[in-house]
Amino acid sequence: MRRLSFFSLLMTCCGAYFSPTYAQTSQPENIEVHATRTVQVQTYRAVARVFNRFNAFPEQDRANLSLHVLGRLQPEDAPLKASGLHLQTQNGPIPLFNADNDELTVPLTKALWAENPPLMANLTSDEFIGFTFQIAVATPQPNQFTDAEARHWLKQLNNCMEDVVGVIVAFMLPDAHRLIVSVAPHSRLEAVKNDQSQLLLDNQSDTPQTFVFRPQDYPRDTLFRSTKAFNQVLIKIPLDPHARMKRKA
Repeated sequence: MRRLSFFSLLMTCCGAYFSPTYAQTSQPENIEVHATRTVQVQTYRAVARVFNRFNAFPEQDRANLSLHVLGRLQPEDAPLKASGLHLQTQNGPIPLFNADNDELTVPLTKALWAENPPLMANLTSDEFIGFTFQIAVATPQPNQFTDAEARHWLKQLNNCMEDVVGVIVAFMLPDAHRLIVSVAPHSRLEAVKNDQSQLLLDNQSDTPQTFVFRPQDYPRDTLFRSTKAFNQVLIKIPLDPHARMKRKA
């Protein structure tokens, strides 16, 4: 889709299938085999271009923001590492996954750009890798941020979208309105205004929980504060862009 060109640079690749295998018995029958093998799913430049485009945004539009691409092996919804996704370079394979959080990790170097090695993965004919995009925020304080800071981050993402598609097209796209705060286990997220606290989320579990909100719905000068450091703060990207990788034909 043209107006989401930045987030659509990881394109869906064509699928390929194994030929059926036949076993000879007293009563012949067809046996379909879905074997896993290492296949090409994309090229280095096609993926690196996404990160390079983000890094080329004006500094004021991406300060404290970072692009993250998360992948899962589908349809099993298995961790990215299960796909064995890697670059097959002249000097050997380079894994492209973070085993801890399913993040796609792409080294950005001039040498790899010049070589443009293939991305390889261990896929059966009906498997693919599904990707989602995140814009993470590095908050000045580990456990709090102000309403003014939150509104500024949303404006930055809107500016990034404008940098990609231009003023006229960006005018027709939905603006970024929401933040996603991942609240640490056994901590509380509060909105504080004039020394009055409003509980937003009380996470009594042993795992992080998310709270999605619009900073515009709270009074100016509100302080969003957690009793523990945030696990993560994200900007919800409009239209939730995603991509997939399959076997190349």
